[in-house]
Amino acid sequence: MFFMGKKLKIKGQDVKLSPLEFMILLKVYQADPVGISGYDLINDLNKTFAGMWTPQSGTIYPLLSRMQGDKYIVGEEQRSELGPAKKVFRLTDFSRSFIEVMLLENFEPELTFFGNYLDFITEMMMKVRKKDPSSGINFSQVKLAIQHFATHVQDTLKKVDEFTAGITSGKFPPCKKCGATIDRDARFCPACGNAVAA
Repeated sequence: MFFMGKKLKIKGQDVKLSPLEFMILLKVYQADPVGISGYDLINDLNKTFAGMWTPQSGTIYPLLSRMQGDKYIVGEEQRSELGPAKKVFRLTDFSRSFIEVMLLENFEPELTFFGNYLDFITEMMMKVRKKDPSSGINFSQVKLAIQHFATHVQDTLKKVDEFTAGITSGKFPPCKKCGATIDRDARFCPACGNAVAA
C-alpha cells in the first residue's frame, strides 16, 4: 500500500492514489461484487486501522466522490426492504484489474516492509528505554503485541494452506466461463456471475 504515493501508468492511464485511497479500493474489492456503503466502509476501515487512525465521514465521503469522478468506483442507490435506500460503491473494471496487478506485483515487498517496520519500531523502543528508564515503555506489553501479530501471521498461513488444499483437491473448482476460483459453496461465480453446476 505504501508504494501508492507515486504516479503509475496502468493500461496506458496515469494512476496516482494515496495509501488511503488504495486501502479504500481494496475494501471495495473485498466487498465485490455486492458492493459496500460508505457507512460500512468507515466501520471496516476503523477495524483495520485498530485505533491508529479513526476514519471520519468528512474524510471518506469526499474521497469516495473524487474516486467516483476519476472512474475508480461507481456508486448507486440500493433500496432495502428493511430501511431507506443507501448508496453502495463498486469497482469499475479498470480499478478491479489495476488492484489485481498491484497486489500481485507488490505482495512480497509489502510483507518485507512490515517485517522491517516491526524490527525498526522495536529497536527504537529499546533505544528510548535505554536512554530513559522512566520512559514508560512496558516490554511485557510490547512482547504481547508482537505475539498477537505472530498469531495473525499463523492464522493467515492456516487460511492459505486450507485454500491451496481446497484448490488441489478440487473442492474449489474454477468457473467454467472465466476460470476464477470459486472458494465457497455458491450458485453463481462471484467474478462473472455464471451459474455454477450443482
